[in-house]
Amino acid sequence: MPLGSVDSESKKTKTETVTFRFPSSLIDELRMDAELQGISLNNYAAKIFSNHIQWERYERKVGLLPMTEAFLREVLSQLTDEQIVNLAQRLEKQKFTNILAFMKNSHEVDDFVEVIRAWLTVSWMQQNIEVRDGKYYFKIQHSLGSKWSLYVKTLLSELSYDILGRKADISIVGDTLSFVFTK
Repeated sequence: MPLGSVDSESKKTKTETVTFRFPSSLIDELRMDAELQGISLNNYAAKIFSNHIQWERYERKVGLLPMTEAFLREVLSQLTDEQIVNLAQRLEKQKFTNILAFMKNSHEVDDFVEVIRAWLTVSWMQQNIEVRDGKYYFKIQHSLGSKWSLYVKTLLSELSYDILGRKADISIVGDTLSFVFTK
Protein backbone atom coordinates (compact mmCIF):
# COMPACT_ATOMS: atom_id res chain seq x y z
CA MET A 1 0.00 0.00 0.00
CA PRO A 2 1.49 3.43 -0.91
CA LEU A 3 2.66 5.64 1.93
CA GLY A 4 -0.19 7.75 3.20
CA SER A 5 -2.88 5.67 1.55
CA VAL A 6 -5.84 4.51 3.56
CA ASP A 7 -6.85 0.90 4.03
CA SER A 8 -10.42 0.81 2.72
CA GLU A 9 -11.63 -1.68 5.33
CA SER A 10 -10.41 0.02 8.48
CA LYS A 11 -10.30 3.61 7.19
CA LYS A 12 -7.11 4.07 9.24
CA THR A 13 -3.57 4.40 8.05
CA LYS A 14 -1.26 1.85 9.59
CA THR A 15 1.43 3.62 11.58
CA GLU A 16 4.62 2.70 13.35
CA THR A 17 6.65 4.56 15.94
CA VAL A 18 10.29 5.27 15.07
CA THR A 19 12.81 7.39 16.94
CA PHE A 20 15.39 9.62 15.22
CA ARG A 21 18.11 11.71 16.81
CA PHE A 22 18.57 15.13 15.17
CA PRO A 23 20.39 18.32 16.23
CA SER A 24 18.15 20.56 18.35
CA SER A 25 18.56 23.43 15.90
CA LEU A 26 17.10 21.26 13.13
CA ILE A 27 14.16 20.22 15.31
CA ASP A 28 13.52 23.89 16.17
CA GLU A 29 13.42 24.81 12.46
CA LEU A 30 11.09 21.91 11.68
CA ARG A 31 8.78 22.87 14.55
CA MET A 32 8.66 26.46 13.30
CA ASP A 33 7.85 25.35 9.74
CA ALA A 34 5.17 22.95 10.99
CA GLU A 35 3.61 25.69 13.10
CA LEU A 36 3.56 28.06 10.12
CA GLN A 37 1.70 25.39 8.14
CA GLY A 38 -0.68 24.79 11.04
CA ILE A 39 0.18 21.12 11.41
CA SER A 40 1.88 19.03 14.07
CA LEU A 41 5.58 18.28 13.93
CA ASN A 42 4.69 14.62 13.40
CA ASN A 43 2.46 15.41 10.40
CA TYR A 44 5.09 17.75 8.99
CA ALA A 45 7.80 15.07 9.29
CA ALA A 46 5.46 12.54 7.64
CA LYS A 47 4.88 15.01 4.80
CA ILE A 48 8.64 15.47 4.31
CA PHE A 49 9.27 11.72 4.27
CA SER A 50 6.30 11.14 1.97
CA ASN A 51 7.57 13.76 -0.50
CA HIS A 52 10.94 12.04 -0.49
CA ILE A 53 9.46 8.57 -1.09
CA GLN A 54 7.01 9.70 -3.76
CA TRP A 55 9.26 12.04 -5.73
CA GLU A 56 12.54 13.42 -4.41
CA ARG A 57 14.44 10.14 -4.42
CA TYR A 58 13.76 9.89 -8.16
CA GLU A 59 14.38 13.50 -9.26
CA ARG A 60 18.07 13.30 -10.15
CA LYS A 61 17.82 9.71 -11.34
CA VAL A 62 15.27 10.65 -14.01
CA GLY A 63 16.91 13.93 -15.02
CA LEU A 64 14.66 16.53 -13.40
CA LEU A 65 16.10 19.93 -12.53
CA PRO A 66 14.75 22.74 -10.36
CA MET A 67 14.37 26.17 -11.96
CA THR A 68 12.91 29.48 -11.00
CA GLU A 69 9.37 30.46 -11.89
CA ALA A 70 10.66 33.65 -13.54
CA PHE A 71 12.99 31.67 -15.82
CA LEU A 72 10.27 29.25 -16.87
CA ARG A 73 7.75 32.01 -17.49
CA GLU A 74 10.28 33.93 -19.65
CA VAL A 75 11.21 30.85 -21.70
CA LEU A 76 7.57 30.00 -22.27
CA SER A 77 6.76 33.55 -23.36
CA GLN A 78 9.28 33.21 -26.20
CA LEU A 79 7.64 30.07 -27.60
CA THR A 80 4.61 29.87 -29.84
CA ASP A 81 1.64 27.72 -28.84
CA GLU A 82 2.60 25.32 -31.62
CA GLN A 83 6.14 24.99 -30.25
CA ILE A 84 4.84 24.32 -26.74
CA VAL A 85 2.46 21.60 -27.98
CA ASN A 86 5.25 20.07 -30.08
CA LEU A 87 7.68 19.99 -27.13
CA ALA A 88 5.07 18.49 -24.82
CA GLN A 89 4.17 15.82 -27.38
CA ARG A 90 7.64 15.03 -28.68
CA LEU A 91 10.00 15.39 -25.70
CA GLU A 92 8.15 15.62 -22.45
CA LYS A 93 5.64 12.85 -23.11
CA GLN A 94 8.45 10.34 -23.63
CA LYS A 95 10.34 11.66 -20.60
CA PHE A 96 7.29 11.35 -18.33
CA THR A 97 6.53 7.90 -19.73
CA ASN A 98 10.08 6.89 -18.72
CA ILE A 99 9.67 8.53 -15.31
CA LEU A 100 6.48 6.56 -14.66
CA ALA A 101 8.16 3.32 -15.73
CA PHE A 102 11.17 4.05 -13.51
CA MET A 103 9.13 5.06 -10.47
CA LYS A 104 6.28 2.57 -10.69
CA ASN A 105 7.01 0.08 -13.47
CA SER A 106 3.27 -0.09 -13.92
CA HIS A 107 0.53 1.29 -16.10
CA GLU A 108 -2.13 1.07 -13.40
CA VAL A 109 -4.42 4.07 -12.99
CA ASP A 110 -3.64 4.52 -9.29
CA ASP A 111 0.11 4.55 -9.97
CA PHE A 112 -0.37 7.06 -12.79
CA VAL A 113 -2.40 9.31 -10.49
CA GLU A 114 0.19 9.01 -7.70
CA VAL A 115 3.05 10.06 -10.00
CA ILE A 116 1.08 12.93 -11.53
CA ARG A 117 0.01 14.10 -8.08
CA ALA A 118 3.62 13.99 -6.84
CA TRP A 119 4.76 15.97 -9.89
CA LEU A 120 2.05 18.59 -9.34
CA THR A 121 3.00 18.88 -5.66
CA VAL A 122 6.74 19.35 -6.21
CA SER A 123 6.00 21.75 -9.08
CA TRP A 124 4.04 23.92 -6.63
CA MET A 125 0.82 23.50 -8.55
CA GLN A 126 -2.22 23.45 -6.31
CA GLN A 127 -4.45 20.48 -6.90
CA ASN A 128 -7.65 18.87 -5.84
CA ILE A 129 -8.36 15.30 -6.87
CA GLU A 130 -11.67 13.55 -6.37
CA VAL A 131 -12.90 10.13 -7.38
CA ARG A 132 -16.63 9.83 -8.05
CA ASP A 133 -18.86 8.04 -10.50
CA GLY A 134 -15.91 5.92 -11.69
CA LYS A 135 -13.90 8.98 -12.77
CA TYR A 136 -10.94 11.00 -11.53
CA TYR A 137 -11.60 14.73 -11.32
CA PHE A 138 -8.48 16.89 -11.10
CA LYS A 139 -8.44 20.64 -10.56
CA ILE A 140 -4.98 22.09 -11.07
CA GLN A 141 -4.06 25.69 -10.38
CA HIS A 142 -0.73 27.44 -11.02
CA SER A 143 0.67 30.92 -11.55
CA LEU A 144 2.64 30.47 -14.79
CA GLY A 145 0.13 31.74 -17.33
CA SER A 146 -1.68 30.39 -20.35
CA LYS A 147 1.38 28.87 -22.05
CA TRP A 148 2.05 26.68 -19.01
CA SER A 149 -1.63 25.68 -18.99
CA LEU A 150 -1.27 24.64 -22.64
CA TYR A 151 1.86 22.61 -21.81
CA VAL A 152 0.20 20.82 -18.86
CA LYS A 153 -2.98 20.19 -20.87
CA THR A 154 -1.04 18.69 -23.78
CA LEU A 155 1.20 16.59 -21.55
CA LEU A 156 -1.62 15.16 -19.40
CA SER A 157 -3.82 14.50 -22.42
CA GLU A 158 -1.03 12.62 -24.22
CA LEU A 159 0.05 10.67 -21.14
CA SER A 160 -3.44 9.57 -20.15
CA TYR A 161 -4.09 8.31 -23.66
CA ASP A 162 -0.70 6.65 -24.28
CA ILE A 163 -0.17 5.14 -20.82
CA LEU A 164 -3.70 4.40 -19.68
CA GLY A 165 -5.49 4.15 -23.00
CA ARG A 166 -8.00 6.72 -21.74
CA LYS A 167 -8.97 9.98 -23.33
CA ALA A 168 -8.90 12.85 -20.87
CA ASP A 169 -11.34 15.72 -20.91
CA ILE A 170 -9.25 18.80 -20.10
CA SER A 171 -10.42 22.38 -20.01
CA ILE A 172 -8.53 25.56 -19.19
CA VAL A 173 -9.81 28.69 -17.53
CA GLY A 174 -6.89 31.08 -16.96
CA ASP A 175 -4.37 29.38 -14.69
CA THR A 176 -6.76 26.58 -13.73
CA LEU A 177 -7.09 23.26 -15.52
CA SER A 178 -9.90 20.77 -15.06
CA PHE A 179 -8.86 17.24 -15.95
CA VAL A 180 -11.27 14.27 -15.98
CA PHE A 181 -10.68 10.67 -17.01
CA THR A 182 -12.26 7.30 -16.35
CA LYS A 183 -10.87 5.27 -13.47
